[in-house]
Amino acid sequence: MSTSRCAGGVGMRAGVRGIVVAAAMAVALTGCGDGGGTDPGAGAAGGDGASRTTTLDATGLVNALPVSSDFDNGTFTGGDPELVPAAEAASFCADKLEDVDCAGVKGASIKDLVLAGSSSDEGATFTLYTFGSEAEATAVLRAVEKARKSSKGEGGPFTPVKAETGADETVAFERDDYVGVYMRIGTVVSYVSTHRFGPEQAESAAQVQLGRLQVVAGGGDPDA
Repeated sequence: MSTSRCAGGVGMRAGVRGIVVAAAMAVALTGCGDGGGTDPGAGAAGGDGASRTTTLDATGLVNALPVSSDFDNGTFTGGDPELVPAAEAASFCADKLEDVDCAGVKGASIKDLVLAGSSSDEGATFTLYTFGSEAEATAVLRAVEKARKSSKGEGGPFTPVKAETGADETVAFERDDYVGVYMRIGTVVSYVSTHRFGPEQAESAAQVQLGRLQVVAGGGDPDA
């Protein structure tokens, strides 16, 4: 994947890239997944051999958000990750996803990263939402997809773009300098909102998010 689409574009740290590739290989070797995307929970079997659905608790929602060292092309800075109180998760989710019904959301987190020294506000916002079931998470993703496809707004329509992330489900849209990548990983919905990244760098940023999330959900340390 090219990382030269825009100045100061985003590249993945080698370790995180390896996490994504390893997860995909594990799925292929075990015959898990349906070909429509990597099932990050397929390799996390419980004591009885049953697969475990990917989910995040409050700590995981914070730890799974990317950090500046995950990106190897340009220096990114940002504020601290924010955990949204459970009582506020539904309204927060509906606001960030532009009035989509976030039924079943249990918690959320958010973090901004911007390119240091950039005069164009090049950066990304990473948001995570955890739901009570995969069905609830899928319903929200479908609602977002429908809303984006039908939205006109002052900036005109959104254009669907292809994004290969390895998540269970992925949809992505662009308009002007914005590219948004939405993923479902088990019961978690991830929204990577980028400005002046372009589709390729937005896809790369989404892969970084997926890699960290998979490690955290599996009980690992993504910064090790």
